[in-house]
Amino acid sequence: MRVTFNSFPDTLLGRLQSLGSEQNKALVQLSTGQRLAAPSDDAPAMQRVLNLRAEKKQNQQFYRNAIDGLEISKTSFSTLDQMSDLLTRATELSSNVSGVTSEQDFKAKFSEINQLIEQGLNVANTKLRGSYLFAGDASGSATAPFKADRDADGFISNFTYQGSETVAEINISETSSISTFTDPAENKDMAAMLNQLVTLRDSLKNQDANAVLAARTRLTDGDGNFEDKMLSTMSRAGSVQYRLETAMKDLEIRYEGTEQLISTDADIDFAEATVRLNRAQMAYQAAIQSGAMIQGNSLLDYLR
Repeated sequence: MRVTFNSFPDTLLGRLQSLGSEQNKALVQLSTGQRLAAPSDDAPAMQRVLNLRAEKKQNQQFYRNAIDGLEISKTSFSTLDQMSDLLTRATELSSNVSGVTSEQDFKAKFSEINQLIEQGLNVANTKLRGSYLFAGDASGSATAPFKADRDADGFISNFTYQGSETVAEINISETSSISTFTDPAENKDMAAMLNQLVTLRDSLKNQDANAVLAARTRLTDGDGNFEDKMLSTMSRAGSVQYRLETAMKDLEIRYEGTEQLISTDADIDFAEATVRLNRAQMAYQAAIQSGAMIQGNSLLDYLR
């Protein structure tokens, strides 16, 4: 068998390149802390990591949705609480009206309830980050959801709900969605309550004790019973908050679990990588030294 003159140098060069690649790979892994730099490193593990990263990104979006929804729900609850306070104050003012109520008392109560109505308009058209809270899925509309008509004297005479008849929902998991806004029926009840406050105010203006009592009764009892309706709306907002908080905790657990699975496949074992680097370096040095010794010999050295 004939061995060419360049056979050994070529073999040595190939071996040195292979050992150099092993060293570079180990160095990159130690510097980045990552075992996988390319699919060729471990194709099945790389596929698992890519799938887990996609799942993690999706869960992060669900978590952001839940955070935004929780903010909307909490602000809605606080705003509804203000509206409930307006209703409570209006019923308090009208509770002691009778046939012996003085003209001055009628005027004072009329003035205060009129201010409550004006405040009710502001509360009903509350915005959060530039979007209306009580407009259904038209929260980003430029038109306020509650329109107030005024009479010749500038007093509000009627409220009209002109928001959407549908409500927006957000996804908090692959299979679950939730609405964090009040629904159109609840918004219409709010408009009806404000209109009943207008009726109560006008009854006070007319100094009609019986009409005042009837208006107050429609606010607190019977088909109107806006106190119960407001409480029900606030209760639903509270249950939405609880569900969102529960979903966020679940997403946090899933996030941590996904991170651990990704770490199992992608993170480097520093001790093992260090051993591989030292082994490759020693083999590289040994190859150079042995190559230098062999290259220094000639045919005559073997013929002696």
